[in-house]
Amino acid sequence: MILSVLFLAAMQPAATAAENEAVENEIVVIGRRLNSISAMVGKDQKGRFTCSLDKSSGNVNLDKRLCKTTVRCIRDGAAGDSAIKSCVDAEKPKLLAKLRRELKRSQP
Repeated sequence: MILSVLFLAAMQPAATAAENEAVENEIVVIGRRLNSISAMVGKDQKGRFTCSLDKSSGNVNLDKRLCKTTVRCIRDGAAGDSAIKSCVDAEKPKLLAKLRRELKRSQP
């Protein structure tokens, strides 16, 4: 009985390490996808910003955050493709960090 408990305790860190590695691998893949996505921002007839992406990162919440970030950059004064891209690129590490936390929380 004691050996069983010790074995389970020894296996816990290995499982956690494997889960963390799986999350990190997923973040790398999503991060690569994120770098190839283009956001198109416009305004509707009521003057509200609209946003669409040319493809998905594979995570709906991240896609929404990418659009919100792009719109925020424009509202904050980024004008022109290069300025908007620089602004969004500066925010991508934060977007991926939030996704990493979410993925770790969702692990069984």
